[in-house]
Amino acid sequence: MRKRQQGVALLVVLLIVALISVLATDITSRNQISVRRTINLAEYDQAYWYALSLEQLANKVLKKDLDDSEGKVNLSQVWAQTDVVFPVENGVLAGQIKDMRACFNLNALSAKTTQQQNNNGGPREDPLPVKQFAGLLEALGVEPFTAEQLAKSVRNYIDTTPAVGGYYGPDAEYEARDVPYRAAKTMMNHRSELRAVLGITQKVYDKIAPYVCAIPGNDKQTINVNTIKVEQAPLLAGMLLNRISADEAKNIIESRDTKGYDNIDDFWSESGINGGNNLAQIKSTFTIKSQYFELDGKAKVGDAIFQLQSILQVNNDHYVDVLSRQYGGQK
Repeated sequence: MRKRQQGVALLVVLLIVALISVLATDITSRNQISVRRTINLAEYDQAYWYALSLEQLANKVLKKDLDDSEGKVNLSQVWAQTDVVFPVENGVLAGQIKDMRACFNLNALSAKTTQQQNNNGGPREDPLPVKQFAGLLEALGVEPFTAEQLAKSVRNYIDTTPAVGGYYGPDAEYEARDVPYRAAKTMMNHRSELRAVLGITQKVYDKIAPYVCAIPGNDKQTINVNTIKVEQAPLLAGMLLNRISADEAKNIIESRDTKGYDNIDDFWSESGINGGNNLAQIKSTFTIKSQYFELDGKAKVGDAIFQLQSILQVNNDHYVDVLSRQYGGQK
């Protein structure tokens, strides 16, 4: 009987030891997770502030470049460097700045038309940005009629005036979808909003995404001939309403001096583009200066990575104002 009692007591002791071991292991595991969570939050918070500091760095770089060049912007300047990495305490910063006058501003499609009807009493003429956007689509291989309709559809989506034609003008087309919604009737904040426009399929969006952008609150479309890159030749052709081919546009960009043109007249004389209807109006959409830039920044602290995309506007004193920020990767 005594041996049985000793055996039971031993089993009880072993169960107690096992239970304490399980509890101790669970407490240790929870503590480790809590410590790791705290470290992750601290690293993420530090990465966030490091990423914001990139805006101040961009401010200094842009001001120095624009002060030295009297406001002229070209790809030989410091801001245009790519793959820039800065070591910081416990991490690194990386980022690049893009000229938003080297892409097509989608908000320009909301510009008001100044001519309500043509000389024959027909429908009002499309604003130049609509024609240029259609020209970009054509330069990228979209059939001309489809390009024109898609350009009008995007205009209808963001413009507050009545529909001006196109495949998808009325709100009814949007409200009839499986998940109904209405046209924005306001300017875009990011080019990804273009996917909400009916007719802009994923295939079309992937094709035009490298050439378009959205400048918050700005409805002007101008192109900086000093910062447009060779791979953006279709954009230059489209801006010229395809009076030249994409290959000819590529040759013009490749022949540009490293520091670009000192004035816009040099571009027109060296490119050899002359004549044609509305050439004076088209010329007004070309420049050698820029006020809007996009900062794509990334900060890494430990295992934490924080991505930031800021739209910057340079004021008359060449200081930077932040128009918008988006966190995380945007395409």
